[in-house]
Amino acid sequence: MLFLLALVLGSQVMAQQTLVTGRITDALDGSGLIGANVLVKGTANGTIADIDGNYSVSVPAGSSVLIFSSIGYRTQEITLSPGQTTLNVIMREDSELLDEVVVVGYGTMKKSDLSGASVSVGEDKIKGSVITNLDQALQGRAAGVSSVMTSGAPGSAVSVRVRGQATINANAEPLYVIDGVIVQSTGQSGADFGLGSSLGNGSVSTISPLSTINPSDILSMEILKDTSATAIYGAQGANGVVLITTKRGKTGDAKFSYEGMFGVQRQASRIDMMNLREFAEYSNSVAAETNGVDSRVEFEDPSLLGKGTNWQDAIFRHAMMHQHQVSAQGGSEKVKYYVSGSFLDQDGTIIGTEFQRYSFRVNLDADLKKWLKLGVNAMYSSTKEKLGLADSEAGIINYSLLTTPDIPIYDIDGNYASVVREGYTRINPIAMALDEDILLDRTKLNGNFYLEITPIKNLVWRSEFGYDLSGSRGEVFKPAVTYGNWSRDMNSISVQKNDNTFWQVKNYVTYNGYIDKHSYSLMLGQECWESSYEYQKVSTSNLPSNDVKNPFLGEDPQITFGYGSSAMSSFFGRATYNYDDRYMGTYTYRYDGSSNFGPSNRWAPFHAFALSWRFSNERFFEPLRSVISNGKVRIGWGQTGNSNIGSYRWGTSISRMDSGLGTGYRQANIANPAIKWETQEQWNIGLDLSLFNDRLGIIVDWYDKTSKDMLMQLQLPSYMGTRGNVSSALAAPYGNYGTINNKGLEITLNSRNLTGRFEWDSEFQISFNRNKLVALDGTDAAQIEGYGQWSDIVSLTKIGESLYNFYGYKVAGIYQDYDDLVNSAKPNLILLTAFLTAIIRLG
Repeated sequence: MLFLLALVLGSQVMAQQTLVTGRITDALDGSGLIGANVLVKGTANGTIADIDGNYSVSVPAGSSVLIFSSIGYRTQEITLSPGQTTLNVIMREDSELLDEVVVVGYGTMKKSDLSGASVSVGEDKIKGSVITNLDQALQGRAAGVSSVMTSGAPGSAVSVRVRGQATINANAEPLYVIDGVIVQSTGQSGADFGLGSSLGNGSVSTISPLSTINPSDILSMEILKDTSATAIYGAQGANGVVLITTKRGKTGDAKFSYEGMFGVQRQASRIDMMNLREFAEYSNSVAAETNGVDSRVEFEDPSLLGKGTNWQDAIFRHAMMHQHQVSAQGGSEKVKYYVSGSFLDQDGTIIGTEFQRYSFRVNLDADLKKWLKLGVNAMYSSTKEKLGLADSEAGIINYSLLTTPDIPIYDIDGNYASVVREGYTRINPIAMALDEDILLDRTKLNGNFYLEITPIKNLVWRSEFGYDLSGSRGEVFKPAVTYGNWSRDMNSISVQKNDNTFWQVKNYVTYNGYIDKHSYSLMLGQECWESSYEYQKVSTSNLPSNDVKNPFLGEDPQITFGYGSSAMSSFFGRATYNYDDRYMGTYTYRYDGSSNFGPSNRWAPFHAFALSWRFSNERFFEPLRSVISNGKVRIGWGQTGNSNIGSYRWGTSISRMDSGLGTGYRQANIANPAIKWETQEQWNIGLDLSLFNDRLGIIVDWYDKTSKDMLMQLQLPSYMGTRGNVSSALAAPYGNYGTINNKGLEITLNSRNLTGRFEWDSEFQISFNRNKLVALDGTDAAQIEGYGQWSDIVSLTKIGESLYNFYGYKVAGIYQDYDDLVNSAKPNLILLTAFLTAIIRLG
């Protein structure tokens, strides 16, 4: 009896399951799709197709829908007929991904509905490059986006410009947004991190705010280029917007993955410099031609000399880099998760440089109710950098190139060699690189909490709280040392700690609807944020030992302290309309208020619109669809703003000034309460084409972008007190003094040359950009001076010309011999007489 009962129950259980089998194939060539996913809708039952595309899956009683999906193909949901046990499926490619949902500001849209100019960089392109910083992924990936490395140091920044240089003194980098949270840049130069001028005194830092982000966590990046796309970010979108989306959890069992990378870096080329024998011959010829300078004894017979010291070989090295990441991804229908941890270690190709990064990420999405969704995104990272003297005029590269090959690296006792001669001192570059410390440690906690409520169908209210908390510790240490006959008798140290806090609150409501062939969406929102910083710096010298690096133990410590903040409040909205997938339009409005401006000019409105026509969906175009499968014309106009000048530039601040009567305080700058927003207007006309069944894609964009009321410091004459010693000079007022225009053309070609088991894709991009300084405060006589490392003018921008033209003497050649000196052109007689008189008076 028991056996019969078990047999009956087993038969009932088997009857409740239906085994469905079949084959999944490609629509183009009929080949089986290996790895295609099959899922029974509403259950956790699923399987993966084998190498020939065959599959089999058990379908429980009461279930009748199978979901078929594969990367690069359109997902299909197919309902089984009663009793059906065989189902073959043909998957169609989605190469243009016209139905792909892409991220836009404060929401998502179908890619086919976009009317503005934007470009996507997917996970496959990011993985296809060996990168350590997220901004490096933009190099060569998007037409109209130029990316230039600011340094060769590991972890260094990439200077990114979207459609040319749109501003001069305000921050010109694009706005980076990760999962809706604005990434904070905690410094623009080494001085901001307490490193003084060790990295040079330029305004562009080699320190990247994105080097704290792990690129392996990134799912996609959307680069918004024209103002019709960036206007939703108003005063923050003038330089373009990069929207970064991280990986999310997916329904199914946990999938664990490991990603590893190992590489070796080297300098691809070297500058051809004289070796010791060539340097000796040159020195002898110079001594003979100048009459009165004796040649050096050791150079009398250059044939006896070897190659000497090759300082480029000494400072450069083959540097290793490796990265490791472990991640887990999965979840149920209600809760999905993505968790990762990674480690990166990159040595620099210059000795004494290194970059390390630890990062951890947790992304959770929970459907608490049908109408309620909750999510958490959190990322923590820690970086350690040995920056070294890689950059600036006094950096190791420039310094070593100017160090003569007759100086050895080590003396006969094995110590670092240095040379002090009459009128000439050369410290050993290797000693400088290895003995002096330029260190930077950073931590970052970034993420947000969000809540989505759907009170009625098609209406979603999303509320977010985002945060970006970061800290840094910068240290510069110079030891007391002796190198040969050169010595530094006293050591010194400076340490600066920075703390930065950013929070933002967003609330926006989105409604999507459709009536027959008409579809539309409406979005209204509010946002506010505040960013604050605080730093403390202590500097001292004459520590008890080079091994003791506690500033408290030095002599006469100097303490510096500072803090500040800025805030913004905004209201925004967007409306989109689509008729029959043929005519599309978007209107955007944003109203921003910033504490960076005075009360009279604190608020400003920004508008934008974009229209597009998909002519390939017209009836008259049907005969050509076999050639042109998709064609769309786009036009857009919009306004954005720029407020990136720092806080309280409109007011007057004070600074401390020491004098013979004691410590005093003085006015530090000239105020300008009338300063207002820098405004940018841009026109964009674009054409999108997909040819030969989406095998060939063409994207062409033309733009005209004008930045008005440019934020910059007024250039005043010296008698106004704004030039001279920085301890006593007044800072010139910031104001709106200029206009810049950028025009450009962008062309992108992409092709799918081979599909199937072996795939071959190609992409070609070319961009043209012409910028011009249109005006400076309404006068034709003004110009913008660009300075080099310290005070030398190296560029000059005149009205009507492009930005940053090199400025300097026109060189006719170099003096080759004594006859050249005698017979070449001479300076003006009056100037020559004054010059010779000055030399005689100096003895």
